[in-house]
This record gives sequence, C-alpha cells and structure tokens, in this order.
Amino acid sequence: MSLLNLKKKTTKTTEVTTKVTPKNLSVVEGSKKNATGNIRPQILRHPHVTEKAAASAERGIYVFEVATDANKRDIAKAVELFYKVTPVKVTVVTIPAKIIMVKGRKGVRKAGKKAYVFLKKGEKIEIN
Repeated sequence: MSLLNLKKKTTKTTEVTTKVTPKNLSVVEGSKKNATGNIRPQILRHPHVTEKAAASAERGIYVFEVATDANKRDIAKAVELFYKVTPVKVTVVTIPAKIIMVKGRKGVRKAGKKAYVFLKKGEKIEIN
C-alpha cells in the first residue's frame, strides 16, 4: 500500500557544535556583509547631475541616485566609506514611476530614489 506514501522514512541527524571566538567570526557566504563592512556598493548608484544639483553642490549638498531599498543610515555610511567625508544630514526623496508616450505608445518611466547628502563646511566631493 505505497499508494498514499504512508511509509515512514527514517533519517539520521547529526549536530555540529562550534565555539565562537572573536577570531572565528567571519563573513557567512550569502549574507549582506562584504569586504567593505556592512555596506553594499550598489547603494550609491551614481551622482544625479543637473543644474540644480550643481548649484547645490557649491553649498555642500550633493545629490545621488540610490537603490530603492536603501535607507538614510546606509547612504550615510556609503558616502563616508567611498568619498571619505562625513555627512551631517541625509534626506531621501522617492521618485514615482511616470506614464510617458513613446512614438504613440504608452510607456512607463521607472521609479527610483535620490538622496540629498549634506556635508560639513569645508568638505567637498569630487564628482567626475
């Protein structure tokens, strides 16, 4: 009567125990941590280059396109890590998706997120 698959299957399980010491701590494969600490390099996609962004850069406010799942703390850490400056404040703006017309057909411009990073006076970021 294996029609209903009622036969019990036996499997053996073994437990593995390891001691955790500060020297043993390492990055687990598949986790979010990488060589740069807890920061993913995809958080800062690229600088948002417009006239308004260039004018605000003179006042110490820089604009970046960021990942849609990034938060303020991650953005601040990424700017500090990659540009070696300390942000004072980070403001995040969500850009909604927009319906556009391309050659008479409807299309969608994808949504996104941008971050305004405020730096201390005297600090600059070189954007190429």
